[in-house]
Amino acid sequence: MSSTMNWRSESVRGWGDSVGGTSEVLRPTDQGQIVDALADSHGPRGVALRGSGCSYGDASINPDGRVIDFTGMNRILDFDAENGIARVEPGVTIRELWCHSIGQGFWPAVVPGTQQVSVGGAASMNIHGKNNYAVGTFGDHIESLRLATPSGELLECSRKENVDIFHAVVSGFGMLGCITELELKLKKVYSGRMRVWGIPTRDLDDNLSMIEDLKDESDYLVGWIDLHAKGKALGRGEMHRAVQFKQGEDPDGESMLSPDRQDVPTTLFGVVPKGWIWPGMWLAHHLGFVPMVNWAKFQAGFGEGWKSPYPQTHGAFHFLLDYVPNWNRAFSPLIQFQPFIPHAEASRVLRRLIEMCHDANLVPYLGVLKRHRVDKFLMTHAVDGFSMAMDFYVGGASRRKAVWELTHRMAEVVLDAGGRFYYAKDATLLESSFERIHGSGAVEQFRALKDRLDPDGVLQTDLSRRLLGSE
Repeated sequence: MSSTMNWRSESVRGWGDSVGGTSEVLRPTDQGQIVDALADSHGPRGVALRGSGCSYGDASINPDGRVIDFTGMNRILDFDAENGIARVEPGVTIRELWCHSIGQGFWPAVVPGTQQVSVGGAASMNIHGKNNYAVGTFGDHIESLRLATPSGELLECSRKENVDIFHAVVSGFGMLGCITELELKLKKVYSGRMRVWGIPTRDLDDNLSMIEDLKDESDYLVGWIDLHAKGKALGRGEMHRAVQFKQGEDPDGESMLSPDRQDVPTTLFGVVPKGWIWPGMWLAHHLGFVPMVNWAKFQAGFGEGWKSPYPQTHGAFHFLLDYVPNWNRAFSPLIQFQPFIPHAEASRVLRRLIEMCHDANLVPYLGVLKRHRVDKFLMTHAVDGFSMAMDFYVGGASRRKAVWELTHRMAEVVLDAGGRFYYAKDATLLESSFERIHGSGAVEQFRALKDRLDPDGVLQTDLSRRLLGSE
């Protein structure tokens, strides 16, 4: 069987370029090839499932093993323009989805900070957006999915059929089977723009209280945090709030429901190609200018506050990571540490984490604050509280060791407070963290499903070996 499949030796790395290695890679184009590939991958290192490769760490890498890459399965199979239901293959990206739907007045209910994420990956990691507190996770908007398992089953899963498997596959980081098709519910929009406010915030508690005050009257909320600020200014930044236009409220709304009017700008000030920007960011980073850049961004927030509210397209508001192509190369290699903290502990724990970074002289160059709510998925990262994404430059061997040690200490603070973590971003958690995050009952249920659907342990990644102890 393997002789008929085109496995190719390639370098496969996490998006942050801090981890990776050489794997045998297959790019299937239909469900049958996936079934054959799973049956043909019972070696000691198994096979990993990979969408667009946007996970920061080791969630979709499998050095010395195999990788099924789904970029070739990116067809939109059907779209119900009356109800906003899309039936898609797992390799369809968020961008391909909204480009298809926006002209008919629909937008994905949950999107991440980049439009390059695949919907299969979004489901497996159960991604969240800037509206998690209001509409939940990506999985909350999946109507159904089809799953191919290493045991040879093809299962239809939903909230009515194979319910336990549905709630475990969504959030199950690709360990229970391969999603070959999804049915997604999109949300209705009446304008290609939203009304947006930029609001400067003086410190961490100001950010937290502002989210609480605004969340019931905002469709989206996200806070940028200047993690270099200290003392009374610790946690200062800027909150961005967005509210959708109601039907007929935006006179230019319908004309903005066009794919070519949604993409993020390709030039800076209408002149400089954005592809030229990342080398300047690299230089600023390596010359130690990040604190000054953050200070300037904080000051610029006051000007944005004065002109608020202003109209902004959905694409421009959501996809900040796409504003500068290849921006990650400016800080590569990098990892992200994103803890999710219960509401009652958020102020204390987040403040402590920032202080720990300062004490270790390993301050993240980027911090992003969001509000969350709980969900019903088995391996969920969600809490009724807050998350703070923290991007760390890894650098050489000595700095890498120091960053890993710092994140291990920080993880203990988070776990002691009842916090959780998000596996699309993680690169450093220890096996001992897994049960502390999810509880023994959820872990036992997950392992039982793994034994049933993948009894030979075919599905593996460096992340799964690290967390599940399946070396």
